[in-house]
Parts: sequence; structure tokens; C-alpha cells
Amino acid sequence: MRRNFYGFTLLELMVAISIFSVVSLLSMGGLNNILTTQESSEKNMLRLVRLQMIFTIMSRELQQLSSRSVRDEYGAMINAVTNGTSDGFNGIEFTHHGRFTLHDDANLQRVAYYLEGDNLVKKKWSVLDRVEDSQGEKTILLNNVDELNFSFYSINGNNSGKWQNSPVDQAESQLIAIRVTIKTVDYNKVYRVFEVSQ
Repeated sequence: MRRNFYGFTLLELMVAISIFSVVSLLSMGGLNNILTTQESSEKNMLRLVRLQMIFTIMSRELQQLSSRSVRDEYGAMINAVTNGTSDGFNGIEFTHHGRFTLHDDANLQRVAYYLEGDNLVKKKWSVLDRVEDSQGEKTILLNNVDELNFSFYSINGNNSGKWQNSPVDQAESQLIAIRVTIKTVDYNKVYRVFEVSQ
């Protein structure tokens, strides 16, 4: 009498387990790739959102530019808009309207944007005309920044990397726009041109 056994042989089980292992390894590699790509995309998106936020803040402040000069810690006059900061960094320093205060006459604020190492820094002062112990509040806006450049456009069409003028006093050399260029490790050069208040 012949018996029929139903089931798998050991060899068939070994082949099935091997195929399952290979397919599992391939799908695990694909899943790992997807997760790495998603993490990288989220990181890049957050960095881009941060860069756009920086440009939005700069835009608001430059559109509310004031012609008010200030005095530094030693009493020397600083123009309303200067390329370079009073601390000696390469950047821009300016006075703008729009600071929220309880007094209408105190809505001006002095700010500076500059590179410190590879960090884009914003510095703001609580007073316009400083005294010896006036310290600005520094905030790091973005890291891994290679370059920060400003170009100044006057009403007569001149474009310059330097702004030497005294506060908006001569019609032919009146400042009308500022171009901000930020070069980062991941986005190369990104720039925006901001119209300034008249």
C-alpha cells in the first residue's frame, strides 16, 4: 500500500526561505532609501522656509527704512544706511520704522545683518543713539552661509556694492532698492531685490 504524504520537503523550504530573505533585504534597502530621502527633503524644506522667512523680515524692515542717522558709543554719527556694521563686520546696518512700542515717537529701531564666521547674524539695538555700554541683541538666523552681499541701487540707475551717501539727502543719488545675495552651502546663491521707502 502506497501512502501519499502532503507537504514540503526540506529542500523546498530552504529555497522558499532563501527567496523570502532576498526579497526582504531588497525591500528593506528600498524602504531605508525612502526614509533617508524623506528626511533629507524635510531638512531642505525647513532650511528653505527659514531662508524665505529671513528674506521676508528683511523686506519688511527695508520697506520701512528711515532717514534717521544715529550716534555710536563714542558720539560719532552713523548714516541711516551703511554697508558694514559699526562692529566692523561686512554687512548692512540701517534704521527702520515699524518697531512696536507704546509711544508713537519711539517706533524706530537700528538693525544690522552680517556674517560672523559662517553664521548669518541679525543684531538689533534697543536704543538708537548708543552709549558706551549699549549692547545689541544678536540672533543667529542661518548657519552654513558662505557669502552675504548687498548692492545698492540709486534713483539715477547706479548699482554699487557700497553706499557712501548721507541719509537720503540728494535727489539724484537717492537710494531706491537694495539687493541682498546669500550664498549657502546647499543653495549656492539666492538673491532678492527689495524696494526701500522713499
